[in-house]
Amino acid sequence: MYDIVIKGGLVVDHGVIRCVDIAVVDGKVAEVAAGLAGKARREINAAGRYVFPGIIDVHTHPVYLDDLQGTSEAAVHGGITTLIHYAYAKPGTKLMDAINQFRADGEARSVIDFALHGGLFDPEHQSEEIPEAVQAGVTSFKMFMTYAKLKWMSDDYQLMRTFDIIAQAGGMGMVHAENGLATDYLQDKYLQLGRDPKEAFVATRPAILEAEAVNRAIAMAQVAGCPLYIVHLTAREDVEVLNRARNKGYRVFGETCPQYLTLTSEEVFKNGALAKIGPPLRSDDDNQALWEALASGVIDTIASDHAPKPKTRDDDFFEAAYGSPSTETMFPVVYDAGVNGGRLSLIRLAQVMSENPARIFGLYPQKGTLQPGSDADLVIINPTILHTIKQETQHSHATYTLYEGRTCLGKPVLSMQRGKVILENGELQVPAGEGRFLATDTQRGAKEFFT
Repeated sequence: MYDIVIKGGLVVDHGVIRCVDIAVVDGKVAEVAAGLAGKARREINAAGRYVFPGIIDVHTHPVYLDDLQGTSEAAVHGGITTLIHYAYAKPGTKLMDAINQFRADGEARSVIDFALHGGLFDPEHQSEEIPEAVQAGVTSFKMFMTYAKLKWMSDDYQLMRTFDIIAQAGGMGMVHAENGLATDYLQDKYLQLGRDPKEAFVATRPAILEAEAVNRAIAMAQVAGCPLYIVHLTAREDVEVLNRARNKGYRVFGETCPQYLTLTSEEVFKNGALAKIGPPLRSDDDNQALWEALASGVIDTIASDHAPKPKTRDDDFFEAAYGSPSTETMFPVVYDAGVNGGRLSLIRLAQVMSENPARIFGLYPQKGTLQPGSDADLVIINPTILHTIKQETQHSHATYTLYEGRTCLGKPVLSMQRGKVILENGELQVPAGEGRFLATDTQRGAKEFFT
């Protein structure tokens, strides 16, 4: 007897779309075939709906208005079944202390499975702990090439040194790529000229300085023999640099986010500090370039960069925090703009939001696919539901969404993790503490991805 059978859905997985049933036993996918016979404790009718492997959001910051529990609850309502959080090690904090704290907090309070990245704010004093972190199942490590004024920026010496340590430990480097010193100079210049802060913000973070940092990070990682994952790419210039590196066979991955696919710098002038994110929103042309890069395989993943912070539209712009809520809106917005908009196929959407994240971070085939033996993590999408995004219906603790009033066609209606229904008819079905920590293996992920 099966525990659950999902009947009659269009399953989007492993590069194909099939009308098949999925049988679940003991939290795992047991069979995938048309017309599965046999009794089940529960049968779920998915006729006329798409069934995706559970969505994996690999870029969240659960340290602001949403903690590890709040972030996971918001994510579930967006069809997400696995998260990878940044375990922030701020200056003066040991990397392993941060990792252990985040893991314990997640195991106690997350409603879904999660993994961790190491967030290095002070690599000079934290990088020596990387081998220990890799042994603990945290194998990806992010540094900032910007935010010098906040004292978060890693200089080229520490980037090179840390890439070398990561490579020897068997991990993967990650960067927020912008030329921090150049952008800080431009900010000082334009503010002294009395420019409107919103205008100055857009002008001081040009795409070419992001692309320069992308190129510089790729060069150093290549010399160190370190796989590299570049977060939240925003611009056509980035795509050109990334494409050149991939054509040379470099082990470099690219990520973008829904805000960089669907919003432009006009949001900054419309919504003020609420639309202050780093890197900044760019142009329609950049949006289009990112969609094309996703479709062609140059960019590998879409992630949310969920970072809800307390701010209002009219806050002092340069004093306001960077970031916005986005994990819950990510899949509906990308599905509507990408699939319904003719920019991305269903198959490619499943790859960049389920399969590729699992592959890159070494979670595949446990996650990211619906093959026999895989975790029964899935999301059922009703493509006919028309819904409007409103802050009042969101589950983040943020008081705003950059997608206020946006109408989307298609919505997650049921999600399952390890064979347990976690979202149904808009209602969360599991308590805090259901999530399990997942050890990543980026050495295996990078090797297999580029083989």
